[in-house]
Formats: sequence, structure tokens, C-alpha cells
Amino acid sequence: MSGKGKGYARPRLWIVAGPNGCGKSSAYGRSDVAEFDGSVWIINPDLLTARLHDSEHLDQEAANLAAVQRIEAWLDASIDVHQTIGVETVLSSPKYRRLVEKAQGKGFEILLIYVYLDSVERQLERIAYRVAKGGHDVPPDKVGARRARSFAQLRWFFDRADRAWIFDNSLSEPQLVARKGDGGITIRSGLPPEIMDSLL
Repeated sequence: MSGKGKGYARPRLWIVAGPNGCGKSSAYGRSDVAEFDGSVWIINPDLLTARLHDSEHLDQEAANLAAVQRIEAWLDASIDVHQTIGVETVLSSPKYRRLVEKAQGKGFEILLIYVYLDSVERQLERIAYRVAKGGHDVPPDKVGARRARSFAQLRWFFDRADRAWIFDNSLSEPQLVARKGDGGITIRSGLPPEIMDSLL
């Protein structure tokens, strides 16, 4: 894969974000984001943590820490060599702000895909379904707090993205409800107040 992506003049940093259980991985795979051509390496922290837990026999906390350290190292290295790359994140902390600013300083295009559900209850249902299928769990008491923190971080990343797509994944297919691009910002009416507050 070319470091600058297929036919693009600038390398790209993709941020694929959203609260726990919102279906980030499936949403960007099914979305109509033409720029996302399927050849971009999107680092999935949950998959890496599980792999480290199994292959290196680390407990959950140690595997989480190792995954975070490796992901940041991969992202830093990719930005240093102008390699297009992406990361999936709950976005419940400002830790990726540094990398966005670094990438911007090196001429990267910043692209944001943000996926949410319409309620914490629906997130808990999706997480329970994922666990029943063998996926990873999230403590229920952390889901609501992470959702609020993720929405709070969204404004900073949305403001700095060159282009952004916001999806409501509450139904069977992700619905594009807001986007930012060359033509400015378009927002569908009737969005949850916490999303509107993050975009305006």
C-alpha cells in the first residue's frame, strides 16, 4: 500500500471514533465514505489487546497498557514517514490530540469518522450481544461515563478534521447525520442535544 494512499497527494490520518458498543468497525466498513477505500490500516485496540493477552500471556491490565504503547509507537512512526494510517478509539480522553497536531504539522489530511448510538441503553444491548458472540465486554458502569467523555472530545477533533462524517448506527444500517468537507458543514435536524453541542 502506498504511504500516501491510492491517488492522493497527502498522507492521511484517520480517526475512527465513538462510544463503546456503537459498532465502529462495522459502520465504517458499510458506510458510503468514498475516501475510505478499504486499503487503509485501521488499528483496532481491542483486537490488539486480545492478541497480546493470548499470545504473550498478559493479564488484561498489562495487555491494555502494552496495546496503548504499541499503538502510539506505530502511529508516531507512520506519521514520521508520511504513511497513511488510522486508529479506532472510544475517544474518551485527549490522548490522540498530540498525534493529530503532529500529523497536521507534517502535512497530513485529518479525517474523522464518528459513530454513536441514540442511548446508553442501546449501547449496553449491543455490548451484551457482542459478548454473547465471543467479543469483549465493557463494565456497564463505565459505558455512560465514557459516552459523555467521548462526546466532550468530539468537538476538538471535529474542529480540526479536514473532513468528517458522523453516523448514527442505531438502526440496521449506519445513517450519515452530519459531515464536514470542502462545502462546509452539513448537519441533519433532530440530532441528540449532546451531539449537536459537540458539533456547533
